[in-house]
Amino acid sequence: MKSLTSFVLSLAALAVMPLAIAGERPQPLPDQQDAVSRSLMPCPGGLERFLPGDYYFCSAARNYWSGHDGLARESLLSAASWGSKPAQYALGVMYFNGDHAQKNRPLGLAWLALASERHDPAYEPAFVSAYQQVSPEERAQANAYWKDMKGTYADAVAAPRAERRFDREYQQIAWAVNFGGSVFIDGVTLPYGYAGVPGGAPLQSGFSLGRMLQTQKAMYFYGYNSHVFVGDAELVPISQVSTARSE
Repeated sequence: MKSLTSFVLSLAALAVMPLAIAGERPQPLPDQQDAVSRSLMPCPGGLERFLPGDYYFCSAARNYWSGHDGLARESLLSAASWGSKPAQYALGVMYFNGDHAQKNRPLGLAWLALASERHDPAYEPAFVSAYQQVSPEERAQANAYWKDMKGTYADAVAAPRAERRFDREYQQIAWAVNFGGSVFIDGVTLPYGYAGVPGGAPLQSGFSLGRMLQTQKAMYFYGYNSHVFVGDAELVPISQVSTARSE
């Protein structure tokens, strides 16, 4: 399975890269060349079975670096609906800054709020900073967006849906994980007899695949069920965070 770190790095670049002319492929900075090269590779189709949020985030990175901004946003929305925090963060940055999307600061703030609901330090500071920059009118509009979007994208809805999807698909390979079998999953494991392995032996045991998938699941749901937002009616940062960071 490909490392998703490269996809995070490539989409995080949305915050710092200049807008590309319509129809042009974005040009990576020198230190992004390797990550961009990896993100242009085909996304592992088998990953969609287990973690569709990761799969569609991969697809978004590939579309973005291929110069297809519209398709990238569509893939990000699909990933976000499965509780992908990197996707929600990327959408927040895009709309708040007007990077490869029409600028809409309230909408961007709402996405950043969703991305930071687990209080992940990779995303929460951006939400707090954006929250401090907007006007009261923009904050009210962001709150309206946020309330509407929670029914599809918030952890209370999206994360259980993604977890059920993973557990259902994982159950189908549990026999191989528990009893020493082997598994082939398109784009995730290598096929039988790959590179002339004697006897056509499989290159991925069920045990090692299970361990890899469970590790990926733990990374995907990092911080889930540990979030505590202050109140349910208003979009606000966690208690005193905004004040403390502004002092």
